[in-house]
Amino acid sequence: MKRLLAVLVFPVVALFLVPTAAFADASVVQDSCVTTGTVPPYNVWTYLTVVNFSLPEPVCAIRLVSEPSPPEPGCEIIGIQFPAGWDGSYTAGGASWWTTSDCIGPRSSQGGFAFYLDPDFCCYVVSFYGAAGNLLLEQEECFTCQKVPAEQKSWGQVKQLYE
Repeated sequence: MKRLLAVLVFPVVALFLVPTAAFADASVVQDSCVTTGTVPPYNVWTYLTVVNFSLPEPVCAIRLVSEPSPPEPGCEIIGIQFPAGWDGSYTAGGASWWTTSDCIGPRSSQGGFAFYLDPDFCCYVVSFYGAAGNLLLEQEECFTCQKVPAEQKSWGQVKQLYE
């Protein structure tokens, strides 16, 4: 009877454990991409939101380091942006942002972070730091921005597509 109970209970318990194992404590979420330039090579602003789901203390700094290092051509950061209350710096191989006022507490997020490059598909090791500069979490994140080519057409050429 005990063996039958164990066989029936184990799959149910496993179903509840699997989703929690995949849940991250914090993450960097790609919000959007804005392409600049009219001809290749294009440069792209990649916008991010930092989410603190459940880290034990607030996130007060974030660092991206190119993976692999040194960065491959096209994955060299050439500029950054940051939200009010934050500051930052960058090198070709990565970027760092740190708060000048409020950290990102558990169950909260902060948008307005961005980096500027010509990405095909770039990966970075993302490090999250606490108020004392202690490493809270490190994970790999990959970012991609699809470039959609556009052809210049006259109104007559567009109409022909639908006739």
